[in-house]
Amino acid sequence: MSEPYKVPVHSGSLVTLDKVGRDEHWLQDWLAEDLTRLGLGELRTVEQEQTQAGGGSLDLLAASDDTYYSIEVQLGEVDASHGFRVFDYWARNRRRFTDKKHVAVLVAESASGRFRIALEELAELVPLLVVELRSWRGADEIVMVSDLVVQNPNLDLSGTPLAVTGGATRNRADWQEDMTPASWEFHEVFESWVTSNLGAVFVDYSPKSYIGVRVGRRVWAPLWPRQDGAFVYFPDPDGSRDQESPAFEYFRNLLEPHGIALNWTSNYNAGANPIAMRLRQSDLDNTELRTFLRASFDSVAAGATPWSLAQGERPGSSPQFEGIDG
Repeated sequence: MSEPYKVPVHSGSLVTLDKVGRDEHWLQDWLAEDLTRLGLGELRTVEQEQTQAGGGSLDLLAASDDTYYSIEVQLGEVDASHGFRVFDYWARNRRRFTDKKHVAVLVAESASGRFRIALEELAELVPLLVVELRSWRGADEIVMVSDLVVQNPNLDLSGTPLAVTGGATRNRADWQEDMTPASWEFHEVFESWVTSNLGAVFVDYSPKSYIGVRVGRRVWAPLWPRQDGAFVYFPDPDGSRDQESPAFEYFRNLLEPHGIALNWTSNYNAGANPIAMRLRQSDLDNTELRTFLRASFDSVAAGATPWSLAQGERPGSSPQFEGIDG
């Protein structure tokens, strides 16, 4: 039997980049040279020092498929200036590139100080990632290690190096202990009905604020627990992210008489799940709601046809669909 491969182990010490003669511009250039160093997978640089119409410049604009990452870099501890600027640049790029999904990324040597709580709360509502980039001094080199410390729970980083360091924060037992019996029963009945009638799902208990019902790698229905049910965000059956669609209008008119209100919130999860509604267990017996759940579930399948087109949308501002089995 061969001798196992042995990796040499040396002692090291944590240092800051300014102590080894590096500044913020150096760090920005170092990341732009190879964006895999950030730990977010195979990103490509779209633009460095992206000039903004309102003034200032974004450090790095990166892309992966149809997602743009607005990246702001700083040395030392996260400060209020960089924390606000990354959202300013992210918002401006959302308006500039409307055909893309957008994520804000804040990179700093430390994010454990005063603004950590604010960043964590903001990340529950908007697509934000905060990456700590720590530097360790060895015998004759500096090793930089990226660590994902704040993450919007709907952003799928599976398959990236930071997915390992991000880790899970909660489990099924944690949720059951914290939720009311009625809320816990709602989530179980919801999962059971979806699995039996729509298709396979995976229930992700790791996020801090919601239980994620996933279809493949997609969070199809995040359940935000309430006393007797949950607040849930769903993808639009027509696949729209920014504007209220004909399908949204149709199901809003269909469900409101049953006491189920649909709201459009395009700022949630970069618009991926814009339809919000408050649900209780008794609502799951509603035939019209079940029709909506099926339409939303089917919309996340690869190559799905917009629901309105499949139903034969009539022209006009208030489309009526025939042949719908309510």
